[in-house]
Amino acid sequence: MDAREQLIYLLKKYYEGEYETSIFADEFSRIYDLETDYSLLSEQEDQLMGELSEIVGRFSPYEEDLKIPNAYFNEEDVKKKATDVYFQLVPKR
Repeated sequence: MDAREQLIYLLKKYYEGEYETSIFADEFSRIYDLETDYSLLSEQEDQLMGELSEIVGRFSPYEEDLKIPNAYFNEEDVKKKATDVYFQLVPKR
């Protein structure tokens, strides 16, 4: 399974509730930021996953962190963006 397929799989399983947000964020960041050859992604895939990467990279489960304006994203933000990306890349059948 190449990095793109791993990312799609991860998005699907997160959408289905099989990953906690903190694990999803760590895994998505690792695969997208460190293991992906961006030249193999379509322009749309790279843009959407890049936007999601920015959000998961700033995810925090801690209320104190979330009180800092424009610094961190919460679980709801991650879920919303991940779901949006998933359905743009893998339309409902």
